[in-house]
Amino acid sequence: PVYQRTGGIDGYVSLEVSPLIANNTERTVAEAQRLFELVDRPNVMIKIPGTGAGIKAMEEAIASGVNVNVTLLFGVKNYQAVAEAYIRGLERRLDAGEDVTNIASVASFFISRIDVMVDRMLTNNIRSAQGRDLDKVASNRKLLGKAGIANAKLAYHHFQNIFEGQRFERLREAGAMVQRPLWASTSTKNPAYDDTMYVDALIGPQTVNTLPPETLAAFLDHGQVEDATLPRRLADA
Repeated sequence: PVYQRTGGIDGYVSLEVSPLIANNTERTVAEAQRLFELVDRPNVMIKIPGTGAGIKAMEEAIASGVNVNVTLLFGVKNYQAVAEAYIRGLERRLDAGEDVTNIASVASFFISRIDVMVDRMLTNNIRSAQGRDLDKVASNRKLLGKAGIANAKLAYHHFQNIFEGQRFERLREAGAMVQRPLWASTSTKNPAYDDTMYVDALIGPQTVNTLPPETLAAFLDHGQVEDATLPRRLADA
């Protein structure tokens, strides 16, 4: 019903190809097409990991008319490669005289796991500088819990440049949808942090946030809904 009510914008369900073939483009394409045809529903997205082989497979899948959720994206350069591959897939369809209006895709960008990794590095820096370099302690402490959101904001900035720019204009005029950024891993792993921080700070047009049940409950209870928090403090990001 969500898919029908929104005219194919929302209401998708993802089904992933086997991770065992994540580095094999040909097998990933074949499996994506097989699953898409097997499910035979307009609101299925086939989940393909954003490996080098996976990005190539995603372009082929989009060109063949398969909806794709590109997943496990952690870096901004990786995200840019995915967005470019999506556009190339659509351009191939359009150049072949095929419809581009019913192709949907999201780029799943992971958030809190970045902070888990970076905070560990920062904490080690703080420990090593303790009692010796107070400036280093302070500068590292200031960055705790900041990397994940900053990374997502930079990715969103590139999303705007790519999909609001000239490159996508021809596709937009042909009725193509943008490939929306999807924020994944948005539960707060560190109990010292606000349990809705990865929701409150990442609100913006054309985005999706996949909230685990406990984070959704927390957000419904005390989340902060403001207009477009994503574009804010980009210089800091």
